Amino acid sequence: MMVHKKDQPQGLSTGANITTDNLVAMRHLANLLPIHKQKKVLNELAGIHTSNLRGRGVDFSEVRSYQPGDDIRAMDWRVTARNQKPHIKVFREERERPIMIACDLRSNMFFGTQYAFKSVLAADIASLFSWSALNNGDRIGALLFDNTREIDIRPKPGRKQVMHVLHELAEFNQEQKPLDATSPNNRLAEMCRHVRQITRPGSTVYFISDWQGFDQDCERQLHKISKSNDVVAINIFDAFEENILPLGSYPLTDGQQRMQLECYSKSQGIAHQQAFRERLQDLKHRTLKLGIPLISLQAKGDIISDLRSGLGLSQAAMNKLS
Repeated sequence: MMVHKKDQPQGLSTGANITTDNLVAMRHLANLLPIHKQKKVLNELAGIHTSNLRGRGVDFSEVRSYQPGDDIRAMDWRVTARNQKPHIKVFREERERPIMIACDLRSNMFFGTQYAFKSVLAADIASLFSWSALNNGDRIGALLFDNTREIDIRPKPGRKQVMHVLHELAEFNQEQKPLDATSPNNRLAEMCRHVRQITRPGSTVYFISDWQGFDQDCERQLHKISKSNDVVAINIFDAFEENILPLGSYPLTDGQQRMQLECYSKSQGIAHQQAFRERLQDLKHRTLKLGIPLISLQAKGDIISDLRSGLGLSQAAMNKLS
């Protein structure tokens, strides 16, 4: 569906195409998302609840002899028993936290009626997280996937790595293929499983999707990921998915086929609206049960403020953190 490009929100991309230039331009907005200060904010179903994210992890460094004042909880009892002298394990803080960005670019994301396709907004958000991670000296990795392909980019630090992620995002847009009969029944569950397999414990995972196809298998995989990592779910949706207004006849296309959506009945519009609300409510309940914050974003309005609020970076929260 064609998108309206007027009133571009906050310098974010518009239209139907993901371009490297637009993603690079996101860098000037990254300072508004200091992800190293983010809180875990659960949705309104549990009231406003915040807690600290795990932050940087620690790596084992060495075993050395116990010294007065050392924390006995770090005692290495095996080495102590072998040498008959107390020894402790020494750890060092990770200098670079792994950030993993999972970005859904399946065919259902190539839809939009205002400003931009869902895929374009998803890529913008992935870019914002990448630049913010770079600003904080973190390692950036990504899993980009569509109906049949995925690109697994393991976390590395540096601007070159960010540019690699952005280039692959733009390339995915150009090479999008239609869904075929050989595609898996639940591609989203498959990719949740892939994220679990490649993500190192202690990472922060940003999963950006419209969550079409979210089921119990996806929920199980996210539960396993969240046991040793911080997970933030970003839900992308379009205004038309939430509410068909005004009622009428709308042309739809997937780039190959065209159809006409006829919706003149008020009851049809209400049923459409109710189905969207029920699906969103179900997603909120499932993520809340997992302890995973859910941030829902639409390609209009104040996206940055919505992101900041969802990450616990609202002005009030920032004042508390400063």
